[in-house]
Amino acid sequence: MAPWSIDFILDNSSFVNLFGNIFRLIGFGKEIDFTRYHGTYDDTLFKNIFLYLSDKTYWNNNKFSKNYFSNARKIIREPLNKEHLIIQSLYPNPKYIVYHSIFDERSPFKNKENFVHILKELNFKVEFFAISQVDNKFIKNLNHGMGLSTKLFFKKHLLQILKEPLQDKICKKEVSYKCDELVYTFKEENHQIILNITN
Repeated sequence: MAPWSIDFILDNSSFVNLFGNIFRLIGFGKEIDFTRYHGTYDDTLFKNIFLYLSDKTYWNNNKFSKNYFSNARKIIREPLNKEHLIIQSLYPNPKYIVYHSIFDERSPFKNKENFVHILKELNFKVEFFAISQVDNKFIKNLNHGMGLSTKLFFKKHLLQILKEPLQDKICKKEVSYKCDELVYTFKEENHQIILNITN
């Protein structure tokens, strides 16, 4: 959200928008139906026991609550937003290294492909790996996440990242994003990012 504060983004199969019932990952799907809208589940720990897991959250779907998860609160959480990416492109911005299986069953490949296309169109530096084959060392499968070890992922790209010259970060350290009725402003003060939300 504060593009000047990040040099690199390593992305393995991330979601770029909150499509369909993906709101369950924010945690309040359990108040609708915990068996359908859980964050994740486990059916391997115990025989005959199916665990539904959800994050603790203050968000809810009550329109009269101050914690209502409105469309504006959804929009600010979606990287795939061209208007916001245009704003970010005006700042020193991070370089992206993106891996995504073309067969990802959870986070659609087309969404990531569209996201990368917009980044490149706006002159962000992006290395995009559209994965279609398993090597059984780095890429273990073609499902969501590809069985890719975080440690190996970092190890593979760390030297490349460390060799990159640091960007000139001189800029106004404040950025605002309009999301329906809300404006989110991120400002750097005393080496901290401060968020201010106005309507």
